[in-house]
Amino acid sequence: MQDTIEKFVQLAIVTAENQKEHFTGPVENDVYQFSALPWITFTHISHTGFGNREKAQPMFDWGKYQEREGKFMMPFSVQVHHAFVDGIHIGKLADKLQKYLDKV
Repeated sequence: MQDTIEKFVQLAIVTAENQKEHFTGPVENDVYQFSALPWITFTHISHTGFGNREKAQPMFDWGKYQEREGKFMMPFSVQVHHAFVDGIHIGKLADKLQKYLDKV
């Protein structure tokens, strides 16, 4: 967790460059899974369930952005377990993300 997205990205770059092994331990509840798919656009992505069903890691995917009618559009998918997150939380996330992107 970092105070800004810029600090998060900087730390992620250093962590990725220094990482020697991948997926060597169990995935804990405080892990978020992100997938960037900058080559494709999509309207929906669905991940199959796997592993320990008592864990519910949120999964985020985003894809290729494109300009349409003077606006930049980017597909963004969130998959979460409904026992942990409801629609209001996803709406707040989408609103904050849009406000951030409007500033960039």
